[in-house]
Amino acid sequence: MAASCTAAIPIVVAGLFLTIPPGASAAGSGRAPSLLAANAFAQVEPNPQRPRTRIRVTPRYPYRTESLPYPPPYDIEYPGPGFVRQCRSWLAPEHRPSGTVIVPHSRCWWERG
Repeated sequence: MAASCTAAIPIVVAGLFLTIPPGASAAGSGRAPSLLAANAFAQVEPNPQRPRTRIRVTPRYPYRTESLPYPPPYDIEYPGPGFVRQCRSWLAPEHRPSGTVIVPHSRCWWERG
């Protein structure tokens, strides 16, 4: 096992030298290695003719001042100031196996007010 590892090391090193083209070293290109490293991570300059795109984020519920760690369990919430909740209620009979029962029903909505 150890003999095969020591035999493979010179082959790997020779393969590395064969894949590097001549004159590709930092000294051969005339640049310092620190400049090459700095240019490798440099960001592309934005287009100077066009301003950066601005994204405006508006909250779904503008009256809610605090952030919640969980979403509300319903899609429609209290609509904020300037609205009044109107409800209509009635009693309706329901036919059940035990007999007819009168149960309350209601329907509510929001109106400006």
